[in-house]
Amino acid sequence: MQMITNEVAFIAIAVSDAERARKFYQETLELKPSHTAMEGAWVEYDLGPTTIGVGCHPAWKPSRDGTTVAFEVEDIDATITKLKERGVAFDIEKTETPVCWMAQFRDPDGNKLVVHKRKK
Repeated sequence: MQMITNEVAFIAIAVSDAERARKFYQETLELKPSHTAMEGAWVEYDLGPTTIGVGCHPAWKPSRDGTTVAFEVEDIDATITKLKERGVAFDIEKTETPVCWMAQFRDPDGNKLVVHKRKK
């Protein structure tokens, strides 16, 4: 039996302010919550088979050097424009690789996030 399966159970993003994080992830990024726990301090967002958990947990602290989550988007240029209109600053502007385009930004706690578009 293989110890690690070919599936990600969830990705956790530590934040310092649950309400500020909720506004950013739900209003700025337009993610829809699928589950809330810890009296609203933990919110899960299901994206296909992957769950992203965002929350205040005493054992986890936000870090500018922590986990990076890459969100797949339909139209990377339109997404970048919309995020910039909402006040999001990019650390790495749109960059092309042999297989994709991507751009990096941060949530209000400094966690790294990426918008990503695979090449067909």
